[in-house]
This record gives sequence, structure tokens and C-alpha cells, in this order.
Amino acid sequence: MKKQKQRYLIIWFVSVLIFYLAAFLIVRISGSETTLKIETRSDAPAEAVSIDITPPIVECTEKTMENGTLTLKLHALQKGKSYLEAGIDGTENVWLHVIYVHASGVITVDAYLGKGTMSTCFMYASMLSVALALFLCIRYFRISMRESMYQHRCCGQLGLILFLSVLLLDHLLSIGQHLSLGDSLRSLVSSGSGFSYLMLPTAFLMSVLITLSNIVLLKREGFTWRNMLGAMLGVFVCFSTFLPMFLYDAADNSGMVELHRENSVSRYVMEFVEWAILACLSYLECILAGMIILGIRAAKHIPAFNKDYILILGCKVGSDGRPTKLLQSRIDRAVEFAKMQKEKTGKELIFVPSGGKGADEVVSEAECMKQYLLSCGIPESRILPEDKSGSTAQNIRYSCELIAAQKPDAEIALSTTNYHVFRAGALAYAQGRHIEGIGAKTKSYFSLNAFVREFIAVLYERKRMHVTLLAGIVTAVAAVTIILYRAAQF
Repeated sequence: MKKQKQRYLIIWFVSVLIFYLAAFLIVRISGSETTLKIETRSDAPAEAVSIDITPPIVECTEKTMENGTLTLKLHALQKGKSYLEAGIDGTENVWLHVIYVHASGVITVDAYLGKGTMSTCFMYASMLSVALALFLCIRYFRISMRESMYQHRCCGQLGLILFLSVLLLDHLLSIGQHLSLGDSLRSLVSSGSGFSYLMLPTAFLMSVLITLSNIVLLKREGFTWRNMLGAMLGVFVCFSTFLPMFLYDAADNSGMVELHRENSVSRYVMEFVEWAILACLSYLECILAGMIILGIRAAKHIPAFNKDYILILGCKVGSDGRPTKLLQSRIDRAVEFAKMQKEKTGKELIFVPSGGKGADEVVSEAECMKQYLLSCGIPESRILPEDKSGSTAQNIRYSCELIAAQKPDAEIALSTTNYHVFRAGALAYAQGRHIEGIGAKTKSYFSLNAFVREFIAVLYERKRMHVTLLAGIVTAVAAVTIILYRAAQF
């Protein structure tokens, strides 16, 4: 998988270089001449229009007037910056444009990275780059899913597919509007803004639903920060979407920064802050969207009926030593799967209740589950308890060690609550074990908040990778912002 990923990255990187090099060559070859169209809304003939170019770094080789549109054909003479003033003789109608001639002889209008002949090529190069990235990402995602759906990277890949799809659609809808390299760069660097605003209705609806479920959860189980995580995440996503607007208003009202001058440092600093915040927010929304989709899929998945063992993940035992409703649902789901497999293939499986004894528990989770299984008519010979683990990762590791002692090549399933299936499967995959999960239902008001906790746990488990990627995103945004700022100073 790692080699496949590297191969795809190399293919994409080389292709992007080719796309942009081709765009540059096209602009370089044809860019020494350009056509400037000015909407005059006048019926005066072209001969009545006077053209003044100071200093004369370009020359006007042709001018025509048709339907109130003045068309000027310009040819580059030397490198520099100039002002083109077009006016109709005998009137006060004057139109002013800034002309740049680059060292390569390419003419741009109104900005150093502005409009010019064939400058839309850069937008086409950007669109092709996004389309190729989307194609390769879909290919890689399908390969990853065939290997195992219980992978953290699948969440990121699925989220990236969603983001690239939105970005490609934006390119297709605005291809005729972005006429320069500067427009192309701004479109890319502000893509997080568009994605966040597009996701806002969904985020708001989710926030309302999670908040309502949290209210019920607080009434049933009391106030804890863990029971408020869902509402807090929803508020964070919605607030972060509007945070740049609040910062703009605060900066503008303070009068301490200059936001209205096009080439001011403060203007570009505020744009960087906006782009960086919304790019990072889009990253988190992509991960969340990917995890929601895969979490639902994992929760509804029924493992293949070829299993030798089914691992039951433990959770808190009741004060009387009996399983809580949450733990009972996991055991019942395992028993239900065993019956389904027996009916389909006739194959019996062994139950592995897993969980140690907490400081506030009267018996170990494994012993509690064992007694419940016995009460369900499961013979003791088909129960293999594991009572040393204190976490999901340990549940899987210690249980698999017990199973391997009996049957090294055993096929294993695991039973847990629906919101926990994906993360449990991912923890097993991280240990090099391919274990399919089956999910037990739980109350919706609890499930929503628990799912948010799972999402936060997934982020925390790979925090270094996420921090590194976020730092890379911010660095890329900063680099593009600096390019745009430097171009504005010419």
C-alpha cells in the first residue's frame, strides 16, 4: 500500500508539473501580444478614441469600436509597468488600466498576475490537477477498502474525495471567470472557504440534533464534559465558519489596520488568517465526514459467516455484577451472530468475553459476560474469557494471544456497540489483525454523543499526523499569500 501511495503521488506531482509547464509555455509564446476590451457604452468611432501609454512599454497596434466596446491590441516593447489611458475626444469619458510587461515579455492587465493572452491556461491546469487528484484518490480508496475498511486513512481518503469533488465542481462552474494566474491561485487557496460554507447547513443541522440529544443525555445521566462533547463540537464548527468575518469586522472597526488598500500588508494578513482558519476547518470536516460514512457502514456491516471466534469488547459492569444494558447489547449481538452463522453454515464459534476488573467494579467484565453467556445457554467449553485488559487495544491484543494459542490462523469477529465498531476495527488493523466487527444498537441520544467522542479519540490517536498535515496546509496557504502579496507590490 505504501508503494502504491508513493507511485500515485509521483504520478500526480509529475503530471501537475507538466500541466503548469504547458500552461506557462503557451502563455510565454503568445503572451507578448494581448487584447484589451473596454466597455465604453459609446457610439463614437474608433478614430475618436485617443490612447496614451506612459511610459511606452507597449504599443497599440490596432483599435476598433463595436457595440460600445473598445478593443485594443497591444504589443510588448520592453519590461516594466505602465498606465494606459483611453479617452473619447471632446468628452470627459476616460478609462484607465495598468499594464505590466514581465521579463519574459508577457503582458498582463490590471495586476502583475492579472489577465493576459491565454492566461486562462493556468486555470485549466489547476482543473486538470484537481481532476487527476480526484481520480487517483478514488483508485487508492478502493484499494484501501478492499484491503480493510477499518483504516484511519480511509476516513481521510473519503473526506478528500468529497473535498476534491466540490473543488472540481467549483472549477467547472467558474472556469470562464478566472482569467489569470492570480485568480487561479486565489481560487485554490480559498477553496477551504467555499467548502466550509457549503458544509455549513449540514454542520448546523448536525449541531442542533447533537445538542438536542445532549440535553436528553444530561437529563438521563447528569452533567459531565464528556456528555457535552457533541454540542461543543457542533458549536465549534459553526463558530469557526464565521470567525473570519468577526475578525474582519473587529479589525476594520479598530481603525488600527488598513484593509481597504489593495496592496497593504494588513489586508493580506487578514486574508491569510481567513484562508488558514477555513482550510483547517475544512480538513477537520473532511475527516469527520469520512468517519461518519465509514462509521455507519461499519456499524451496519455483517461479517462473513466463516468465523471461529467472536470477541466481545467489555465496558462498565453494573454495581450488582450484572451487565449494564450497553454491555448486554454487545453480548446479545454476539449471540445473535453466532446463531446466524450456525443457520447459514452450521459452524459453531467460540465466544471471547474480554475485559479486566476496574477499581469500581465487583467482578471483571470478562467474568460478568461469561455468566451472562452461560445463562443464555452457551456451554462453558465455548467460552474463552480474557480478564486482564483495560482498554480496547488491550482487549484485542490479549484476546488474540489467547486465540492464537488455540488456533493461530483463526478467523475472528468482534462485537461492540455500533458507534465503536469502526474504531475497534481500526485498532485491530493497527496491530496487524484483520478482524470484522458487528455493531449492537444503543439509544440514539447516547449514540450521537458517543460517536463524537469516537471521532475525537481517532484524532487524538493519530495527533502527530494530523498536526503535521495541518501545519503543511497552513504553510501552503502562507506561501501562496506571500506570492499574491509580492505580486501586488509591483
